[in-house]
Amino acid sequence: MRYLLQHLIAYWKEHFSFRLYGFTLILTSLLVWFNYALDFEDSRIDRYSDSNIRILWYFLYHILPYYAVVLASAFFSGKKDFLRQPGFWLVSSIGFLILAFDRGNNFILPLAKFFSNHSLTFPFTFKMVNRWLPLLTVLIPLSLFYWIYLRKSMGHFFGVRSHGLHLSGYFGLLLLMVPLVLIASYQPDFLKQYPNYQSARGHLMAQHLHWPESLIVVIYEFSYAYSFFMVELFFRGFLIFALSRYLGNEVVLPMAVTYCVLHFGKPMGEAISSFFGGYILGVLALRTKNIYGGIIIHIGIAWLMEVFAFWQLS
Repeated sequence: MRYLLQHLIAYWKEHFSFRLYGFTLILTSLLVWFNYALDFEDSRIDRYSDSNIRILWYFLYHILPYYAVVLASAFFSGKKDFLRQPGFWLVSSIGFLILAFDRGNNFILPLAKFFSNHSLTFPFTFKMVNRWLPLLTVLIPLSLFYWIYLRKSMGHFFGVRSHGLHLSGYFGLLLLMVPLVLIASYQPDFLKQYPNYQSARGHLMAQHLHWPESLIVVIYEFSYAYSFFMVELFFRGFLIFALSRYLGNEVVLPMAVTYCVLHFGKPMGEAISSFFGGYILGVLALRTKNIYGGIIIHIGIAWLMEVFAFWQLS
């Protein structure tokens, strides 16, 4: 863990600006208040769940806070050259279009009905489609964009690389999270949200297929983990490595704010903590040149929450 702490301290010394960090924290606080006071995402944006206009809503919902922090960074640091580079605006806008299309498309329900219209299997099928659809809406578009436009300038696929890895510290961090997740598992709000598997009604799928439910749990949790890989690929992969050539060290804070906005459909405490978690994982991705640490932490915490929630309900 010392290796990771050294990276965080070094980045902090090089990058910290009281004005920029203060602005970012105030903006993030206002965004959190705005969403949870007005229930904006759940009651306003999601009312368009049957319309593709929701894609535009999500595009604006994510890109406007991102650009607000980017412009503040340019103002406070005086580094404004990237604002005159068309590549920055092209790469960032295409990235957020991909994110908006993934979050705002209305393909999930028709696809779930196509694969299953049975009352017992539909909830689980719906969850599976929701977990794996980013293969089409995120991974393939990002891959095409990388090979067509970014490959020569980046040299690696958004932090997915095999050399120079130091992963042991991340497992140490994960161990530190065990008591915190255990304490959280005693809170009523936690058990309303977790285990995530419960909302999929996997026991009904197991009954219908005459499979052991343990197998259904494994299938679900693997798919759950895959969805977090996709999150890391976009936020700590694309938003860090595709845009660091333009923003340099300033690339982390805008990503962290956008990552917080991603969590607005979840409990407020989780959304707030996602800003700080996203910031730390963003710094470590930028400094270590890979996203594997974020994948380990993200999937590890998600599975810890599932395990403790199952334990509480047993």
